[in-house]
Amino acid sequence: MCLTKLSAIKVVTRSYDLVCPTDGRALEVSRISRNISIFAGLVAGYGVWYFSSQSASNHQALGWVFPILYSIVAFGVVAPLVLMLTADLSLKTELPAPEIHSEEPASHGGHGKAHH
Repeated sequence: MCLTKLSAIKVVTRSYDLVCPTDGRALEVSRISRNISIFAGLVAGYGVWYFSSQSASNHQALGWVFPILYSIVAFGVVAPLVLMLTADLSLKTELPAPEIHSEEPASHGGHGKAHH
């Protein structure tokens, strides 16, 4: 709302508890920005897995581990970088406070110890 700029590193590392430095209101990264970054990370992870599994030797006992490891690393690098580029901040929507009900003992004529 106030068009204050935040650093990209702060947006990525503290995306769940962002606060506007000028007016103190809670901010959040929009869902579309999160979805775009996750999709880009998954595409990068799949691409790295595909190309590294093509070149992996099938005769090695643990040859299947490296393509998976490389794809996890690719996802972990690409998703935050895309989020840095596409992060759109908006005011955080406040969830309604949960209702607190009083715990009153229910009066019933059950089969308890007090029956004589």
